Amino acid sequence: MKSLTRISLCGAMAMLALSTGCSDGQSLSEKQPTQWKTCSALFGRKNMESLRSILDSDDLKFSNRALSVDQLKKGLTQEAIDPYDKLKGFKEYETCGLSGNGHFAATVRWAADSLKSVQTNTERWQRANAEVYVADPSGVGGDVDLVFSCAIRGASGQAQVLLEARVSAPDTPRVSEAFHQQLAVKLARMLRDELACTNEPNIPDNLDVPG
Repeated sequence: MKSLTRISLCGAMAMLALSTGCSDGQSLSEKQPTQWKTCSALFGRKNMESLRSILDSDDLKFSNRALSVDQLKKGLTQEAIDPYDKLKGFKEYETCGLSGNGHFAATVRWAADSLKSVQTNTERWQRANAEVYVADPSGVGGDVDLVFSCAIRGASGQAQVLLEARVSAPDTPRVSEAFHQQLAVKLARMLRDELACTNEPNIPDNLDVPG
């Protein structure tokens, strides 16, 4: 009887390891705590749990380097305050990358394009509302790529006011367009709130634009 109980317990532990995406029994939050905490903060815990289930595999892991929300916030704020370096340009931050049965990735940076360039380049950028522009998905590999204005307090000489957030489409048919957009909206709103954009941009629920 004890032997059967032991086998049952081991089986349960094996199932738990599989559900967490780590074959050694450790969950993602245990193996890569900073990435899990950052991704959950920026995209929402429920959304990350959904992604984990969708991409679940024996080798499920975060592919991005550890970056806390505070480090992301400080980096973007400092870039806005410091004089712009034309040679270096703006840094791209990989905020979240999850690899397993497919791949999910999200990046954030101060946009390379100026507001005027975005407004006039209607082949690439389409207006979602007064403060948010969305790139044509066909031109960015199906990703949700959006820019929105974010003025930083204390950055009187801010070189760029457009913040760009790009969320890849996980290469799996189980991710709907609505969920993909939901992830991008959540990220943009969290960035707006964390950076305390003084212009308080309105990030719409729906990023669909008239075509």
